[in-house]
Amino acid sequence: MKFRFDNNVLALLEGSIDIHIHSAPDVYPRLLNDVELALSAKENGMRAILVKNHYFETAGRARLASDVADFPVFGGIALNLTNGGLNKHAVRMALKMGAKEVWMPTVHADYFVKNKSHVANLATEIGADVQGLVLVKEDGTLKDELYEIFDIIREADAIFATGHVTKEEAKLAVREAAKRGLKKIIVTHPAATFVHYSVDDMKEILDLGATFLEHTWNDVTRQVSHPLQISVLFDIIKAVGASHSIMSTDAGQWLNPPAAQQMGIYIKEALMSGISAKDVRMMVADNPAKILGI
Repeated sequence: MKFRFDNNVLALLEGSIDIHIHSAPDVYPRLLNDVELALSAKENGMRAILVKNHYFETAGRARLASDVADFPVFGGIALNLTNGGLNKHAVRMALKMGAKEVWMPTVHADYFVKNKSHVANLATEIGADVQGLVLVKEDGTLKDELYEIFDIIREADAIFATGHVTKEEAKLAVREAAKRGLKKIIVTHPAATFVHYSVDDMKEILDLGATFLEHTWNDVTRQVSHPLQISVLFDIIKAVGASHSIMSTDAGQWLNPPAAQQMGIYIKEALMSGISAKDVRMMVADNPAKILGI
């Protein structure tokens, strides 16, 4: 389905890239499968998409969807327990399969396990027996295995993303990753109420070496237990600047519109908030293309 928007929105949806979408097959209900998602993005003039799954790597299925839809689809791997946690072997093989992004633990991050009620639909698959993952040792330093993972990511010119760990863990990991030579570092939805970065936190993590802050539209929807006010989201984006930001949807849930439509809504609301078309284009097209290397 081709979604209807005003011409100024359509002009920015054309060529946009969404680097954060959830699709079927998944253990959670999803609105579209990989191929349907790719065809929808293609029909609505987008340039590329990246599909994410909390429990399994998505690089292989992304390649299949890309071939079937004749449209660029990328994947990645989240270092949750089902992928072996902080598992360098899983990272290496995912990157060999073409993965573009490696997320630190998300649903199995210790911080998220303890605060899972903030995203109730994700909480359904996190059992009481799950022992959450942390990035630091008892002395507060980064775990040794992360340095090997950093090296593997750097050698593949892939993206390191912070996932759902605490902002303190993320700051330490970003600092060490940057020291290790990583050039593509994304802070995963720092404005989300369950992650709870302040603007000062966001500026600090950028100074520590993060490339982009990823601001997801899902954070303002009823999909999360404590949605962010739309005006607050755009105030944050204005405060940190378009040059440091990526707009993505985190779409795929049954309660939310399809990703291409959701991206159009996001663009429309950004323009209505007073963000210039040039800055929106930077955040939905230029910055995602840069981080993906396309």
